Amino acid sequence: MKRTSALSGIVGIIFLLFGALGYILTAGGFARLFSGVNLLAGVIAIAGWLVSSRGSIGTMAGARTTRFGTNAAVYTLAFLGVLVAINYLSVRYHRQFDLTAQNAFSLSPQSIEVIKGLKQPVKLYGFVEAGRNPTAEALYQEYAYESPLITYELVDPTRHPELAERYKVTVMNTTHIQLGSDENGSGTNVSDLSEQAITNGIVKVTKTESKTVCFLTGEGEDNPDDADGGSGMGQFKDSLLGESYKVDKVNLVTQDKVPETCSVMVVAGPTRPLVPHVIDALNDYLKGGGRALIMLRPQPDQSVDQAALVKFAQDWGVKAGNNVVVDQVVRLEAGPALGLNPVVSTYNPHPITQSFDKQTVFPMVRTVDPVDPGTPGLTVTPLATTSDTSWAETDLDGIFKHQTAKFDGNDVKGPVVVADAVTANLAALKYGNGEARLVVLGDTDIANNQYIGNFFNRDFVMNCIDWLAGESNSITIRPRELRASRFNLTVQEFDVVFVLSVLLLPELLLIIGFAVWWERRN
Repeated sequence: MKRTSALSGIVGIIFLLFGALGYILTAGGFARLFSGVNLLAGVIAIAGWLVSSRGSIGTMAGARTTRFGTNAAVYTLAFLGVLVAINYLSVRYHRQFDLTAQNAFSLSPQSIEVIKGLKQPVKLYGFVEAGRNPTAEALYQEYAYESPLITYELVDPTRHPELAERYKVTVMNTTHIQLGSDENGSGTNVSDLSEQAITNGIVKVTKTESKTVCFLTGEGEDNPDDADGGSGMGQFKDSLLGESYKVDKVNLVTQDKVPETCSVMVVAGPTRPLVPHVIDALNDYLKGGGRALIMLRPQPDQSVDQAALVKFAQDWGVKAGNNVVVDQVVRLEAGPALGLNPVVSTYNPHPITQSFDKQTVFPMVRTVDPVDPGTPGLTVTPLATTSDTSWAETDLDGIFKHQTAKFDGNDVKGPVVVADAVTANLAALKYGNGEARLVVLGDTDIANNQYIGNFFNRDFVMNCIDWLAGESNSITIRPRELRASRFNLTVQEFDVVFVLSVLLLPELLLIIGFAVWWERRN
């Protein structure tokens, strides 16, 4: 009993010490609770030490020995049984859980959709140095986990040169994707050990045909061959090529009509007026069941003249406003300010936006509203709308010349529509049979090199292309790059973390350490 009382006194001193530290170092509500509990426990422990009596506790301790030993044995057996059961269930019903904020260690919905749609076996051959590469193996395992039709093998090309020669592999860290259960199936090589590259490779070997996306050129449109300039669309083109689309450029000024090979026609923000022949060619293309992506620009001055393109969009059910969308942004330590790059997180139901709840940014965007009243045969669906803090500013001179904007009676209060999808029933329009599709964006910069990588712009634009091309199975979220996860704490949350990690954990370790030392000493 003396030993127990003495240990109680030491523990009481530790409680008092950490209670005082918590009171001195922190000031939050949780810290005050921690300090109060420790101080009270310390007082009780020391009081117990001072007034402890000598009784039959020693005898009771002796009687407990057998009970403690029995309990320890039962607990040990139970623990071992639980471990065996957990291992058995984990082998029989294998499941993975990704707790990262961005699901960085899981395949994207697009990859899973591609994998679930496989009809034939796919084997991944990883040609890596010495036949060992933990990064490649972990990535291949993710694919094999999602479908029994996918298998993989790591190959050392120096030990198996016949495989490297058969699959035309000349660079280390190359993945050969083989479709089919025999060597005569189609295959392709990718030299980038990334989910996006491998998924695109699987799409390439499983697609029965490649559709062509044509970019209109000749009137100041953004160039798909420009991969370096901020206003170029080289990254957009790379995304199309990565999903097995072909990309071509068409100058309708010198051509009679849109080529029949064009599955989708992209009009990426011309800065000069489209001549009547070009407009006629686009109209004829849509009346024949064509698909088009129209990207507009605001008109800050006379350098941009899109009147003909605006009239074209209106004829197909979309009215573009002569305005630019302004939204409030909040900057750290600066409060709210006006911005011309509204962030969009509200989307209406449509195949393009199905399961799409991510943020996109529409820099320098104008409104695009469905024509009211609508035209029979044209179904116009607003795709994306800005926040309720935004508005469509009509005073373009005030914005672009004086850098000022103020909501007044001439402006349109948000939310406002910045993207539309049009489905045209050609029979109802008396143009023929079939269906034409059109997507109108009030913005061109969303798809250029500077902004396509921002937020989920790439996914939104590619979903538009997939819907226009009739590739609805590809509409989803693309693989994301791994990025750092950040956990922002409030003052109260930081207080809890500080107490638990800096005060409580060392306190418990100190108490346990003293208890063990005390028992060994005595």
